[in-house]
Amino acid sequence: MITVLPQSYTEGAASATANQELRLNELDKLTDAVEPFARLAGRSSCSVRLHCSVPMWSASSDTCYDLHELHDLRSRTLVFIHDLLESLRSNGISASYKLAPSNSPLCFICALPTELSVPKVRSATVEILQNARVNARQKVLLADLEHGPALIIS
Repeated sequence: MITVLPQSYTEGAASATANQELRLNELDKLTDAVEPFARLAGRSSCSVRLHCSVPMWSASSDTCYDLHELHDLRSRTLVFIHDLLESLRSNGISASYKLAPSNSPLCFICALPTELSVPKVRSATVEILQNARVNARQKVLLADLEHGPALIIS
């Protein structure tokens, strides 16, 4: 099935996402996020694209002190992405992902229906996540945004 959306729809979607209030649910560990994230991603469509920002470098912060911690965060996130893809696909959801380098000390993963994977919506979603102000290490925060679920991993 192919869905064609007019440009005005996608522009409105980006501005609506940017104005959305962010409510975060803290999860105990990263593995606990697979099932709720997959369930939320599966309700919106039968095909999703995961947009993942992966830290490459970051100045020292409350969530990441050095390059070893940054490497650990990157490694945990990449393993999680593959576990998440496996879970989505086993539930009959076509899933793909895109990695983007980031200079943030956090990883962001958002699932958007493939028909809404336009740069404006993706950028607005990442902007919402970056403004979350996470100040603790080893945290996993799940957000249910208008166009799909999102995770912040520290």
